[in-house]
Amino acid sequence: MHIFSAAEQRAARSERIKVFEAEPYGWIAHSETGSERDYHLFREPETKHLACTCADFIYRGNAEPGFECKHVSAVLKFIARYYLAHEYDPMRQQRARVA
Repeated sequence: MHIFSAAEQRAARSERIKVFEAEPYGWIAHSETGSERDYHLFREPETKHLACTCADFIYRGNAEPGFECKHVSAVLKFIARYYLAHEYDPMRQQRARVA
């Protein structure tokens, strides 16, 4: 039996979180519990990493560099899916190698 790490468990739970773009910037992640609670995520200007307003990120993220709460994982997946669907160009990689 495989025991998953806390980071792996958070990543798995992030699949159930709905993410939307926020106005004027960032993203909104709905709570996975289905409550009315939403979390605002944004790119931290100094570190250029995502930051979240959830308690898990606030209390643990500051102590652990590179910490990702489940909302950060959900937003990263949202961004990756958008990029692959709308902006990814495999020819750009080939052109970069040739240049």
